Amino acid sequence: MSDKNKQILKPGWRRVKFGDVVRLSKARSQEPLTDGFDRYVGLEHLEPGDLRIRRWGNVADGVTFTSVFQPGQVLFGKRRAYQRKVAVADFAGVCSGDIYVLETKDALVLLPELLPFICQTDAFFDHAVGTSAGSLSPRTNWTSLAGFEFALPAMKEQRRTLALLSAGLSTVDELRSAIDALPILRRSMETRLLSMDGVPKQKVGDIAKFTSGRGIRVSDLPKAPSDMNPVPVHGGNGISGYTDIVMDGTSEPTVVIGRVGQFCGVTSMTAGPCWITDNALYPAKMSPDIQPEFLAICLRASNLNRSKLGEYLPLITQEVVHKIEIPVPALSDQSVAITEFAQIGVAETSLMSRLSSTRSLVMQVAIQMVEGSSDGI
Repeated sequence: MSDKNKQILKPGWRRVKFGDVVRLSKARSQEPLTDGFDRYVGLEHLEPGDLRIRRWGNVADGVTFTSVFQPGQVLFGKRRAYQRKVAVADFAGVCSGDIYVLETKDALVLLPELLPFICQTDAFFDHAVGTSAGSLSPRTNWTSLAGFEFALPAMKEQRRTLALLSAGLSTVDELRSAIDALPILRRSMETRLLSMDGVPKQKVGDIAKFTSGRGIRVSDLPKAPSDMNPVPVHGGNGISGYTDIVMDGTSEPTVVIGRVGQFCGVTSMTAGPCWITDNALYPAKMSPDIQPEFLAICLRASNLNRSKLGEYLPLITQEVVHKIEIPVPALSDQSVAITEFAQIGVAETSLMSRLSSTRSLVMQVAIQMVEGSSDGI
């Protein structure tokens, strides 16, 4: 007898196999559009750790999926289960054959709303991964999942646990909504910034002279900082590695623009002494009338990527950057704008932290339930 089975459960609880209380839906539709299903869900639409389905495809665009799901059923990604993809449907549709559609057998034995939380626990995912077969795209199967054992609470305990989990999930949804609203707020502020009333615009080339950085063998660089290599190397798409040499002219925080690649034009700020590769641009000279952080905000607001040249190897040139016109208000007004945009970053960090801790709390409640912890819920 396993240690898990030896564990003393609370009165009214019992240990069950997943297949005893959950069934695999086998509903199919050979003609989804004719049958009234206009949405499909593939594995790419499920986000790890998110029980909501926030993206889907249109059946009318062409899809061969036939597995039908209904609102309230649970979608579980059986392929590459380590990706931890599970969600609850709030609409009807068809889904990939790599997704299992699950439902409780009897709502008087297991509340349907608890099923997604059970599927989201570490124990269930560990079981799914441990029973998967295949090297490139390992998949588990229903027979193996049905053998997963967990502690089933009495119905009264299920309702109490569900109330806790639902409250936690509502908080997660509210935090997600707040996080999703931040880019909209930032874009609104950028639009307002670029059209500041009564502030003359100047070409970037009149207040800053951008140039390429210097070549360095990025492939030889360590990817993490150390006492021997503490200097970040900024390339075309963020930090590429670390070195022990500071490039001349980069001792103070400055603006860096990705010069080459699909993401060229991405603008960031260095934190201090650094190296900037020849895949990025930086201002070798700047007017004292503009602060680097304010220039970076204006360049991000200008969406440089839209002005990239070429398709095979897109790039942003100094000439493109220098022609952009931006407002140049008084330094004190620039400081105000810098502070406002920084507050968005602070808010995002705070919300992400709260989202992570709330999700952890929800999972802890679910884990205690399936383990039948005597000192748990």
